[in-house]
Order: sequence, then structure tokens, then C-alpha cells
Amino acid sequence: MKLTPLDIRQHNFKKRVRGYDPDDVDTFLELAAEALEEAAKKVHIFEEKLNRMSHRLEEHEGREKVLKETLTTAQKMVEDIKNNARKEAELIVSEANIRADEIISNAQQRVVELREEIQQLKRQRLEFQSGIKSLLEYHSKLIQMEEEDAAKKDVDDEKVRFLQKQ
Repeated sequence: MKLTPLDIRQHNFKKRVRGYDPDDVDTFLELAAEALEEAAKKVHIFEEKLNRMSHRLEEHEGREKVLKETLTTAQKMVEDIKNNARKEAELIVSEANIRADEIISNAQQRVVELREEIQQLKRQRLEFQSGIKSLLEYHSKLIQMEEEDAAKKDVDDEKVRFLQKQ
């Protein structure tokens, strides 16, 4: 049974011959009722505070949940951004490596072409030198043959002159 201040105030004790002093009992009951009333008011105030605090706690827990979800989402976004950046960097590096390989391959091909061209130019130079030597030898022989012919003609002319003198 729940005891209220009103119950204490209205309670009547049986009277006996050698009982307690009724004024003392009434005074004590009044003090007890006031104390119980005061305690009930405080309990009521604390219950209201508890309800307000519980409500605020629920609000804070809700906010905390939202903040945790936001933080989790932000962390996931950061991870996604990192992963995307890493993939993009790998792609850029891969493309750069492919481009570098192409450049190296083109440069090596150009080196081969230039070496072939140098060899061809060397052959052309040798052919040109050989042609000039042959031409010089030919003209040298022609000149020599003409000199011999001229010398023979001179000898023949000398003979003719000698024979004519006689």
C-alpha cells in the first residue's frame, strides 16, 4: 500500500488507557506528513527532470547516431576518393609507361633507320669515289694514250721531215 501525506494526516489511532500522548502523535504525524509531502514534491521534480534529461539524452543519442553515420559516410567517401585517386594514378603511370615504351621503340627504330641510311651513304660514297677513280684512271689513260700518239706523231713527223730533207 502506498502511503500519502493525506493518509498520514487522516489516520486515527485507537486510544487506550496507557497510550501515547495524542498531541505528540498528532504533531509527529503532521511532521511526517510534511516530510513525506516534501519528499513527494522532490520526487515529482526529479521525475520531471529525469524525463527532460531522458528526452535530451534521446535527442543527443539521435544526433550521435546521425554524426556517426555522417562520419562513416565521410570515411567511406574518403576511402572511395583515395581508391579512385590511386586507380587514376595507376592508370596515368600505366599510360606513361606505354607512351615511354612507344617513344623508346620509335627511337630505336629511328636509330636502326639512321644506321641503315649511314651505311647506304657510305656505300654511295665508296661508289662515288670508285667512279671518280675509274673516271680519273680512264682520263689518265686517255691522256697517256694521246701523249703516246702525240709522241708517235712527233717521231713520225721527225721521220717525215728527215726524209724530206734528204
